[in-house]
Amino acid sequence: MCRFRRIAIAFTVLLAAGCYDSRFGEPDGSASGEPATETIAALRAIYAGTPFTVAGDIVVTGTVTTSDRAENFYRTLCIEEGEAALEVMAGIDHLHNDFPIGCRVTLRLRGLTVAESRGVLQIGRPPAAGSGYATDYIGSQPALAAVLVRNGESLHVPTPAPHPISELTPALCGTLVRIDGLRYTPEDLSAATWTGYKRFTDDAGNAVYTYVRQYARFADTDVPVGMVSLTGILQYDAAGDGRYILKLRDESDCLP
Repeated sequence: MCRFRRIAIAFTVLLAAGCYDSRFGEPDGSASGEPATETIAALRAIYAGTPFTVAGDIVVTGTVTTSDRAENFYRTLCIEEGEAALEVMAGIDHLHNDFPIGCRVTLRLRGLTVAESRGVLQIGRPPAAGSGYATDYIGSQPALAAVLVRNGESLHVPTPAPHPISELTPALCGTLVRIDGLRYTPEDLSAATWTGYKRFTDDAGNAVYTYVRQYARFADTDVPVGMVSLTGILQYDAAGDGRYILKLRDESDCLP
């Protein structure tokens, strides 16, 4: 029986019954942290497009790849492990103080909902009745501390994986990606600042978009001209003909 099938069966049992007592107590802050029971890749592999709430003691670990310091990531952070990633819907500000880029974290999934947005696996509270969202923010420091724990003080700054546009796949969504050899190719005559979506193309005419929210600190900065390298969290917008998007963390994610 293949590994992913065994994991899927285990998840099914856990979701149905929550079959053993929780081992979770207060965050211990130890350097090694609580051991993972599954990988982020396994969690992503069993997600079949329908949000579900975890009933068992599932634990994953990873490295933080995003920062909310420049305010393009708002009350969320992404963690990555083994070329798979997820976004934690934390719901509090200044996450970069407690969870800087490169720190190792443990995420306890019991009671949290697993969903997907723009190709990125998301983890958050179950949404309120009538909500139009698949997950809700965890929403408070104590609630976040109960499920997300930093493992020690060491930082291991993640290296973005280099990929040409032609090799991007939905499986990479949520991971930190770098794409070289791009030029800004505007689709209209709107201001050439980072706000919103900006189209970049490679020499073959393949396109990728960047996204910067209007409240980000660098939103009003001009988009550079000439050849650049872009780094960001990969997303996929399936609407229309579909397009890949890099959500930048700050200005330094665009380099000549």
